[in-house]
Amino acid sequence: MRLTVRAMALALSGFIPDLAICSLAFANDAASDMPPVKFVDAGACPFECCTYRQWTVRDSVRLLDRPNGTRVIGSAHKGETVQGLTGEVISTPVAVRADREIPDTPIKPGDTFYVLHYEGEFEWKIWFRGETMSVDQSVVGDRQPKVEWWVKIRKRDGVVGWTLSNRHFLHQDACE
Repeated sequence: MRLTVRAMALALSGFIPDLAICSLAFANDAASDMPPVKFVDAGACPFECCTYRQWTVRDSVRLLDRPNGTRVIGSAHKGETVQGLTGEVISTPVAVRADREIPDTPIKPGDTFYVLHYEGEFEWKIWFRGETMSVDQSVVGDRQPKVEWWVKIRKRDGVVGWTLSNRHFLHQDACE
């Protein structure tokens, strides 16, 4: 049973006295089953051997005050060495209906889960009933969300800012 705002107002006003007790006891907020429209995974590094360390700028980039920010606070130029500090993987989740039980998760056939982003080593991060977990690539198939990887870097002169990674840096892969 889902408690609507109108039902809550009626119950609290005394029109339906037992509704408040029953509804609050049995309310199942379906909204918590869904991830945010834009899921932010702070600190994520979205591939095998991904690492935050000293990088070399491959293509010049503008540095912003925050992910998706509008205030430019500097730039980093091709050939400069910068320190990769952290990142945020921002995704638009994609709903998938399970066609089978998913190993090592509570997901059963018919359940809906949401694909968030690739983690590396054939693993994807998903959202299911308010929790995130990892599943094998075979579960996700070709249903992949739109993803942006924002990175926070520090230049040698101390300027710290955010930019989209988009292959603008060398040495983000510790396995190279």
